[in-house]
Amino acid sequence: MSGGFKSYVNMNEVEKAEPEVQKKDVKKIASEVFGGPLEPKLLPGELVIAEGHNVLKFDSTDDFNHGISGALFCTNFKISFVTANRSSYDLGELRQRNQLLSEHDIALTCVEAVYQVWNGKKKRLPAGSNIQGRVGILEIHCKDFRILPFSFKFTPKEAERNVVNAILHHAFPTSLDLLFAFEYNPGKNLRIGIADTPEFRAVKDWERELSRVNPSGWRVSFANTNFKMSDTLPEQFIVPSSLSDHDLNNSSPHFVDGRVPLWSWSHQNGSALVRMVELRTDTTQTQYLERHCLPSTQVVPLTTIRKVKFVSPVVTISQLSCRGVLDSMLRAIESTHPERTKASIIDLGRLCPSPKYIQQAYYKLRDLCMPAGAEDFWAADQKWYSLLDGTKWLQCVSACLSVSSAVAERIAGSRQTVVLREYDGRDLSCVVASLVQVILDCHTRTLVGFQALVQREWVVSGHRFTDRLHHVHTMDRESKESPVFLLFLDCVWQLLQQFPSCFEFTETYLTTLWDSARVPLFATFLFNSERDRYVACMDAKRDKNDNTSPTLMPVWDWSLQFSDQDRLLFNNPLYGGKLAEYFPEHPSNGPTVVPPNPTNTLGSFKSRNKWKSKKKKQASASAQVSFVAPSTPSFNGPLFPINIGAGLKLWTQCYMRWIPWAHTVGGGPPSEYFHQCLLVDELHILNMKIHSLEMSKPDQHNTSQESGMFFTFESPRGFDANDSLTSAFPYSPIGSMDRKSIVGTPLFSFLRRMSVSSYNGAAANGDD
Repeated sequence: MSGGFKSYVNMNEVEKAEPEVQKKDVKKIASEVFGGPLEPKLLPGELVIAEGHNVLKFDSTDDFNHGISGALFCTNFKISFVTANRSSYDLGELRQRNQLLSEHDIALTCVEAVYQVWNGKKKRLPAGSNIQGRVGILEIHCKDFRILPFSFKFTPKEAERNVVNAILHHAFPTSLDLLFAFEYNPGKNLRIGIADTPEFRAVKDWERELSRVNPSGWRVSFANTNFKMSDTLPEQFIVPSSLSDHDLNNSSPHFVDGRVPLWSWSHQNGSALVRMVELRTDTTQTQYLERHCLPSTQVVPLTTIRKVKFVSPVVTISQLSCRGVLDSMLRAIESTHPERTKASIIDLGRLCPSPKYIQQAYYKLRDLCMPAGAEDFWAADQKWYSLLDGTKWLQCVSACLSVSSAVAERIAGSRQTVVLREYDGRDLSCVVASLVQVILDCHTRTLVGFQALVQREWVVSGHRFTDRLHHVHTMDRESKESPVFLLFLDCVWQLLQQFPSCFEFTETYLTTLWDSARVPLFATFLFNSERDRYVACMDAKRDKNDNTSPTLMPVWDWSLQFSDQDRLLFNNPLYGGKLAEYFPEHPSNGPTVVPPNPTNTLGSFKSRNKWKSKKKKQASASAQVSFVAPSTPSFNGPLFPINIGAGLKLWTQCYMRWIPWAHTVGGGPPSEYFHQCLLVDELHILNMKIHSLEMSKPDQHNTSQESGMFFTFESPRGFDANDSLTSAFPYSPIGSMDRKSIVGTPLFSFLRRMSVSSYNGAAANGDD
């Protein structure tokens, strides 16, 4: 025996046994040594469709030079790679562990595309196709910006073909009922931990929201019971008290999809935020625009309809009837205001980017943040800022924040009711209505309040999650897919960066929420509307023939995915509500009226695409504001962010967590989070000790997670944050990182006070 290797297998005893026993014993010993057979962890209702052994999983950032061996499985829920190698989970406790998906697992709905790599050439494999020959290397591109290459060099041909074809068929389902949510059978372990998050499918949830906000002149309507009025509205929603359900039923045919105006939120000054769709016309929308808004010789592409401004069309008799209905609706909305002031109508189709524009920007951002290898990354690194600006993603973020801030200022500052108008009211109105509430209502910045906001303004209000997240593979994908929800989360993240003490949750929570939106288990983000959810449940119940509906789980039950310890990653140590426990003098009342922000002007989105103002005066004012840090309000005061220039950043934890060259070892926001947790936990311990002394009782402080922090002061896990944490925490694998990949970046050169021109020399020499 050489090399210091010690064998724990007694081969003499194995040789004396029968062949069948030898095989069983060897398998048993291997199971004990490697921690179990190479089998995936299956959920209730999950089935293995195909499997292949002796598969190599490569690191896409290492040009296929290093890999680990294991078995690749395709189930009706995920693609699972199981290896006997030590997982990064075993190397430390600093990684978020998902209890549904292991480290090397991919949810089927998270698969973006599948490629075959052969002799250095890459070919995209069509969804649903059948592969007959050898694949070589299978490269899976994920919607969370991961690239996972697998090699079948040592895998039998039959097993290779079965696995690849199973992935091509099951990763691109053609109908919702094929998703795993309808097969999942958790038994008695249902709905743990969601009691505090209302789902707004019962009238009591709407009444509780009315009681919390306490608006005057509004009531819960039952006009859409059994979805008899609109297929896309919830069964209950809030409308002006002056309108009866009979009035709503008579008015709904005049609005797109029968969506009458509905209440979103009210300010304490009496101003309200209302969402409204366009009026129906006597012709289709495309014909209407061609006839009245553009020259008759010009053809209007469907993708540009939302960008065309409505200008004094010829009014027909049916249009006059619609205008009368609209006027009556606006009068009812204005009657809820204490001063009966006229409502302000904001046209989001003119001010905000269209879903198609957002999708195009997202494609460019994805290409930038998914380098195929080190060569592509370093090529993009040299012109990073120009490439990032070319994606137009931050311009979309800026436009939404700017419009939302302006709307919030009109409600809080000008005391004016605002009506958000969008063609069908299911995309950008969700974004702006939600952001306005985050800006003005401190309750929406708590964990439960934010989840209730998403449930109310997105889920039950009919955002098309099926189409926008592309859960179902269709031929018209390009016209429907758009990450509108991701854009909203990015805007919230920008607010979190500018006002870190005003949010109860962290950026890890926002990233986890976006990841969960692509898990085909949670009904929260699966459907286009509440009616679609109801119909899908009834169809599944009918197919089962056992009179039981499928168990559709909400995403808000975080205990299904994470342990109590990992859920502590959602708690923000800087949250003012938490700090107020240790500092009673912490301010609690924020200003109710905020002065206008020069950047919060309701200009057109078309002008924002160029990132410059037509007037020098406006340009100088915007430039001046962009370099001024946002005000620091109390944690429950209104937030008015900087929405241009230096005030906006790239959400690196979400978009670049799988790129090791872009990570900062021992630095970045995770390092700050680590020390903030220790400080807050220390304050908690001192507070407990002071309390015990005041009560003349011995200190009985328990060093458990009473403070709600992931890192604790008394037990900081015995590691050095400078070596263990990276800027991708808690998603990056734990382990040493080659610092030569760090010293060559322009950022490192800047920190070393080197000129950017000397960057190439530093990268070549690898000097520390």
